[in-house]
Amino acid sequence: MGRIVTIVGTRPEIIKMAPVVKALDRLEHEHVLVHSGQHYDLVMDRIFFRDMQLREPDHRFELKEQPPYLQVATTMRDVAEVAGNSDLVIVHGDTNTTLAGALLANKLGRPLAHVEAGIRSFDKTMPEEMNRIVADQLSRILFAPTELSKANLARENVTRGVHVVGNSVIDALTQNVAVAEERSDVLERLELTPRRYLLLTFHRAENVDDKARLAAALDAFASVGSETGLPIIFPIHPRTVKALRAHSLERRASDIQSLRRIEPTGYLDLLVLEKNAALVLTDSGGLQEECCFFRVPCVTLRENTERPETLDIGANVLAGTDPPRVTKAARSQLDAKKDWPNPYGDGTTGTRIATIVNEFLG
Repeated sequence: MGRIVTIVGTRPEIIKMAPVVKALDRLEHEHVLVHSGQHYDLVMDRIFFRDMQLREPDHRFELKEQPPYLQVATTMRDVAEVAGNSDLVIVHGDTNTTLAGALLANKLGRPLAHVEAGIRSFDKTMPEEMNRIVADQLSRILFAPTELSKANLARENVTRGVHVVGNSVIDALTQNVAVAEERSDVLERLELTPRRYLLLTFHRAENVDDKARLAAALDAFASVGSETGLPIIFPIHPRTVKALRAHSLERRASDIQSLRRIEPTGYLDLLVLEKNAALVLTDSGGLQEECCFFRVPCVTLRENTERPETLDIGANVLAGTDPPRVTKAARSQLDAKKDWPNPYGDGTTGTRIATIVNEFLG
């Protein structure tokens, strides 16, 4: 029997890895789940684990407000003893936890598997891009979500151990949409009518830490609200709250009549808000994929994306934070045909990953 150590650290990782964790738990191998604490809020974490119907981690650490380099170093130190006698270390995505797990496995001489391998924005100024590249170069098993991500790996001379398995975000959606619609009353609480509101998420460091970009984004939100006549529901991230205060933009945000700021939501509430929105404005990677599945048009508030499949099929457009560009994109996407295919698999990614892991461990 082998020993698998899976390391997660952020709420998006919890969402996407929940189906994988459940599938790995069904194997006869020992499976140890580790939470690095990169996103750590006791109440919010419990909500996410509860919403995903995911068991508690075997080991949970706390990183709190550490800078990125200390997040990586601290995670390596904290998890070293847990991963030291593992037969396979599994990481996901592109976070500082991902990088820490990949480096730790390499230094311990343990084989590494990377879920969501081969995704690229081709922008090396993004910390996430470097985390992805390093994890892929160090991995023995690479779980690529699409043929495009497999091709990205081949361009970097990574061809061995690559498996196209789809994206586990589709597993999470198919497993939880019905539960979300049954349990969530978020539309009633917020007095929202389906297709008569926009959903906004906006929190990436390159957007909110730059005062000029954040100010431009606020002007864009005001313009979109005025143009569409629809309220913009904004579950506001703590980083964005801090940035508005730090840049003295809080009053400016408050003056946007169409912008309805709410507290961060649980996973089930967010699914219902996404599925019923007329349009989603976001700088998140995961929401681009989820909107694609729901056939809800998306405008990405960035200059690049590591989800180009969504652009190719018309589910998504890039708009940055320039107000006229964002407004034009929103208008165009609201009028778009919503008949695109789902490029991210059939909801069996977790099972496929577990099967390959089982074969690897023998």
